[in-house]
Amino acid sequence: GAATSFLISTPQTGVDSIAVTYRMLGPVFAIIRPIVAFISGIVGGLLVNYFDKEESLIEQKEECHDDCCDDYSHGPIYRIFNYGFVKLAEDIGPTLLVGLALASIISAFITPDHFYLVNTGIVGMLTMLLLGIPLYVCATASVPLALSLHLSGGFSMGTLIVFLMAGPATNMATISVAYKQLGKKSTFIYIGSIVICSMIAGLFFDLIFPHFSLSDQMEDMFMIPLWLQKLSAVILILILINVYRLKYFTNNKIMGITSAQSLYVSGMTCNHCVESIKKTLQKIKGLSEISVDLNTGRVQFINNNADLNFIKKEIIELGFEITKDD
Repeated sequence: GAATSFLISTPQTGVDSIAVTYRMLGPVFAIIRPIVAFISGIVGGLLVNYFDKEESLIEQKEECHDDCCDDYSHGPIYRIFNYGFVKLAEDIGPTLLVGLALASIISAFITPDHFYLVNTGIVGMLTMLLLGIPLYVCATASVPLALSLHLSGGFSMGTLIVFLMAGPATNMATISVAYKQLGKKSTFIYIGSIVICSMIAGLFFDLIFPHFSLSDQMEDMFMIPLWLQKLSAVILILILINVYRLKYFTNNKIMGITSAQSLYVSGMTCNHCVESIKKTLQKIKGLSEISVDLNTGRVQFINNNADLNFIKKEIIELGFEITKDD
């Protein structure tokens, strides 16, 4: 139940998604979104605890050796900036660009006439669910899409709540991982609690604020000076360029070591997945020089008599798949 609450609430309550929501959808939504996520998380966790009594607790007997679980080779300032401007950008940068590109297409080609009968009420919310399932966008990348659907498609603000909550959670990639980790029953409860809570919140929002529209308050939302907006845009572009530089023009640090073993892992979606695998492997005696490449899925390490099957088992238990090994 606690794990389900965490999975439901965290995408919507991240600093990045709240900041983007505040900038593009205004302060009201920046407050409403994490509140709905918090309530949905509590409801989902309670329902899982009540209806899914099966517990699967794995006792980890391995312990880290030589403080291997934390990287203190760099100071805290370096780690802060490395995460904020490199790792976080690697996680959300590509999907944010996809979200902006799709938002641009919607703004250019979609008008409220296209969704005249399906952009409000229950029908509008069900439409948002159908739009969200095939899209693999993170909580941050869904914000520009939601803005375009409101301004160009005429969708009510209540339906946007459904899209922002359910979009990142109901895509097939997320559902498949949740199914593997939580089980069938908990996964259905996980999805159902998000859908139902977001639809109730959306209906309640439209009932309280029936004529709420962002187009009427766009000027009030742009509170920072124009020069700072442009400077921030340039910095963001440079950060995103660096993301693709790291992705396509750098090599894994131990690829040249002939004695290194390699595994290819599928299912990694962000740097948190990378750190999860690294910390798990660092607990295994006999492994050193561990390197995990998010882009290729390649996991490399120097193996001094550790059981390869046990290594694979530890990675699989995290929810990933081994596609091949060298």
